[in-house]
Amino acid sequence: MRAAYLLVMVFTISLFSSCRTDKKEVKQEKFQFAQPEEVGMSSDSLAKIDQMVMEFVSAKKYPGAVTLIAKNGKIIYESEVGWSDSTRTEPYRKDHLFRLASMTKPIVSVAAMQLVEAGKLKLGDPVGKYIPSFMETKILTEFHPSDTTWTSIPTKGIPTVRQLLMHTAGVPYGFANPQINGAILAKHGVPDLSTHLPMTIAETAEKLGNLPLIHEPGAQWMYGLNTDVLGRVVEVASGMPLDDYIREHITGPIQVDKLDFYFNDSLTNRLTKAYLSTPEGTFTQAPPQMGPFYIPNYPTEGAKTYLSGGSGMTGTARDYYLFCQAMLNDGQLGEAHILEPETARSMHANQLDTISFPWGTGGFGYGFHVAGGGDSLRPKGAYSWGGAFSTTFWIDPTNELIVIQLRQVLQSPHNQEIDGKLERLVYGAFTN
Repeated sequence: MRAAYLLVMVFTISLFSSCRTDKKEVKQEKFQFAQPEEVGMSSDSLAKIDQMVMEFVSAKKYPGAVTLIAKNGKIIYESEVGWSDSTRTEPYRKDHLFRLASMTKPIVSVAAMQLVEAGKLKLGDPVGKYIPSFMETKILTEFHPSDTTWTSIPTKGIPTVRQLLMHTAGVPYGFANPQINGAILAKHGVPDLSTHLPMTIAETAEKLGNLPLIHEPGAQWMYGLNTDVLGRVVEVASGMPLDDYIREHITGPIQVDKLDFYFNDSLTNRLTKAYLSTPEGTFTQAPPQMGPFYIPNYPTEGAKTYLSGGSGMTGTARDYYLFCQAMLNDGQLGEAHILEPETARSMHANQLDTISFPWGTGGFGYGFHVAGGGDSLRPKGAYSWGGAFSTTFWIDPTNELIVIQLRQVLQSPHNQEIDGKLERLVYGAFTN
């Protein structure tokens, strides 16, 4: 009897162990890979991307780039071309951290849409509900350079959360018009990019509400500090600092490793060197102090208090890919759901209606440019954005395609050229 009992126990334990082993074997890995030929693309054609980037490196237009391409949920191409440092002793690596600048905007826009789903925000809410200075806004009518004063008139309407997402609220960027907008923002200590100084977005968002808008809210599309203001709205509506909210609700659930606003200084060696454009069209390594607001190592050095919703995140190509794949999957990645499918699709639908998009065909959704299919090889409905340090990405639902290329030259004059060549090589690699 005892022998029979032991036999049953051994069988039960073996069966339980077998079930556990089976479960482990079917667990989905964070990254999946495939050869280009498995998804209808050519390895030889994609390999030309390396050569193309090296031509830009040889012409001293960029120090290099890290490129990632995924199709059908699988990474099919990765390359590291060039060097992070000006002495060419440190080659670019896949795990290098790149300042993503405005590629932060789509992530913060997702955070806002999550709060809309949760009932903590409404798209039609006035921004002043969350940032009191925005309850009474004005439009700039005249600027006086001699003393940086201005005149203004009250707006007819109040900026809304939807307008922040669409860049139609009228909040300017300084670099878009340095003589006027730049002078006004600088006078009041509002930076365009993330800063190393001991400031907070709560302080600058409140200042922005007291500064003049450039147009009537909702009247036109104008790129500006809208998503920085939106980041503060996310903080108020959620009751959490922006970085904590994004870790808990976006990057954490999709298993992102290195994609954040700030990192420990021990990771400075993984941070790519920052470069500035020269008048000759080449680049030079950024000096220790890039103006009053910026230092090259701001993600790992400085006060680490300024959570810029429009420009503050830094990360790797692989980690940003996870966010893109979640968006391509209508808000889902593995077992993680960061958005409902309908919400995710609304973010990359053109929301501008009768307002024209001034930067080419197509339009703008909630945090993304939406291709119109008229001025590039990307099919209608592909969505994208880029960053001031020459980073770029696009998501193509028609072909289940994601393309990311990270470079690190601030406002390079060659971005349109290299982006166009990258696009032609990618779509030229399709075999069927």
